[in-house]
Amino acid sequence: MMRIQVRAYEPDDAGGVAALCVELNCPSLTNPHVVDRVFTAPGVSAAVAVAVHGNRVVGFAQAQGDGVLRSHLSVLAVCPAHRRRGLGRRLLHAVFTATGTQCMDVVTDSAGDFVRTLPHRAMSGYRISPTTPR
Repeated sequence: MMRIQVRAYEPDDAGGVAALCVELNCPSLTNPHVVDRVFTAPGVSAAVAVAVHGNRVVGFAQAQGDGVLRSHLSVLAVCPAHRRRGLGRRLLHAVFTATGTQCMDVVTDSAGDFVRTLPHRAMSGYRISPTTPR
């Protein structure tokens, strides 16, 4: 089994995150410059999962928080070949811990089964965007 290291994001990881986003068809993070700006913005905590041999990014997570009470998971992604091995849980734990907050909000339209395996309280929510049609 391939050894995977979960650690804090470093600027040299931007290309690997962008490449994984191309593979996963996540268009908003396919530019390494954008990845670095998003993952190093004020209040942001980011982690990567890297295959020790080959130094390939196989997963990442990014969250932002107030450093005290609440944080929000913005993105969590794992390469399909590495899913269902606890890597998503490790990445989530890494960014949650790094935010220094007491709770983390997670909004998902595709990972509900994963989120329900975590200690949680289900809530109703909305995503607001200036381009969302009414």
